[in-house]
Amino acid sequence: MHKEVKESFLQRIIDKKSKCPPWQGDKLDKGASTGKLKELRSRLDGLFDHLLSELDPYQRVLKSISFDGSKVRCGGSEAILKNEGRVIVVGAGKASHQMAQAVHEIFGERATGLINVHKGLGTLSPLGNIRFQPAGHPNPDEGSVKGAREIIRLLEEAESQDIVFSLISGGGSAMMELPVPGVSLGEYITANELLNRAGCEIEDWNAVRKHLSQVKGGQLAKRAEGAAKVFNLMVSDVKGDRLDVIASGPFVTDPSTFEDAYRVLTNIQQKADVLGTDIPPKVIDYIKNSRGVTERETLKESLPNVANLIVASNSTAIELAAEELAAMGIHIPESQRIHDLSGDIEDATIDIYARLAEAIKVNPQKPAAVIAGGEATVDVTRYPGFKDGMSYGGRMQMMAALMLYLIESLPVVGLFAATDCRDGKPPGGMPESAGALVDGTTLTESRVREIDVECYVNACNTYKMHEKLSTKIHKDRFVTNVMDLAIVVYLPLPCKQ
Repeated sequence: MHKEVKESFLQRIIDKKSKCPPWQGDKLDKGASTGKLKELRSRLDGLFDHLLSELDPYQRVLKSISFDGSKVRCGGSEAILKNEGRVIVVGAGKASHQMAQAVHEIFGERATGLINVHKGLGTLSPLGNIRFQPAGHPNPDEGSVKGAREIIRLLEEAESQDIVFSLISGGGSAMMELPVPGVSLGEYITANELLNRAGCEIEDWNAVRKHLSQVKGGQLAKRAEGAAKVFNLMVSDVKGDRLDVIASGPFVTDPSTFEDAYRVLTNIQQKADVLGTDIPPKVIDYIKNSRGVTERETLKESLPNVANLIVASNSTAIELAAEELAAMGIHIPESQRIHDLSGDIEDATIDIYARLAEAIKVNPQKPAAVIAGGEATVDVTRYPGFKDGMSYGGRMQMMAALMLYLIESLPVVGLFAATDCRDGKPPGGMPESAGALVDGTTLTESRVREIDVECYVNACNTYKMHEKLSTKIHKDRFVTNVMDLAIVVYLPLPCKQ
């Protein structure tokens, strides 16, 4: 085992902090007033509640569509809905049933169709003429296939007077699936799991999945060519909001080809001994024999009747947070907004702190903040106390814990949260944690209360740590996932009480 795996994270954080811009802002000397820090914590918690309301998929769709009885407007596109025309509603994902509620409110019983929803929701009652099909996640199941078949039928029946609304959100890639002829669902799942275990980049993963599917890679757009208009509304849970990646782009053009998919499978097959499983022969045969067969390819050119619109994303969350902070008198220039939070969790945490320290250099007597969105990763092999099944807490609870060592004795408050309010798996029987809310006094308090933060972090057991510190964020609402959000605010304080 490498030395880096055995050592505590703390030395790494100290070393990386030494390379950040020097702190030129106020510090919490002994006796300094902390009342405003507590007030700011409360305001940031309220800000997060506001974001959850604003990111509600129902509200986002409701605000995106207007209908005057004849003309439908959505984003920058519009279409005429004739008296005899139907409003066909299809889609899949964790938030798509909420999106469907908005479409039903606007069009009433005229809206008809099927949405594939997470089977964990149980059997949902129809919403007027919109039905719901329970489907699998993270792997597709027979419900995913059954719903996909019905969605394809609805789209193929669409006529020139009809308008289609496609409602896509996170998880839709698994919840709506129909493998190509000759490949069973079980074989598709085996190939999908091998792609995951092989550590494929998302582009390679999607190249294979799209070419084994009858719905991904714009193939539903092909089915809906007869419709007057297709409004493809999406809640994005992917970095960069790439349309072809969101639920594997059922209505979006695909840049990959069968040749790309075959290259990826060939590389994976060479690792079969390590992965412990071969790629199913029918999967390889289909991909290999489809190279150069144009009619089998995914969508390569946009169709004129399809309009794509992202109604909510991580970028939306960042902009909304910036607006709320501006209303508090804290303006966030673009240099203090991180739209691609990624990579190792320690490096991502350091980046946020460094940007805050750099921002304060301009004027230490003015409040400043950094907003970061995306998804960093926690490499548990770097933490010597990690034990599978005994370590709890997600990415944002870990980031909050690491930030404690950077902001100790500083007038800084940090909110770190998963936008779906589910930050990692909680211990059995315990409530979900959305993340954590900490400040420059938290680490000092932990020492007074004899809570060993370093031990908890080394064990990746940050859920328990934040619970003991009363810094854990809990919300009863679970809206939708647009990845993670961190807000770190510097607030100059009166020097002494």
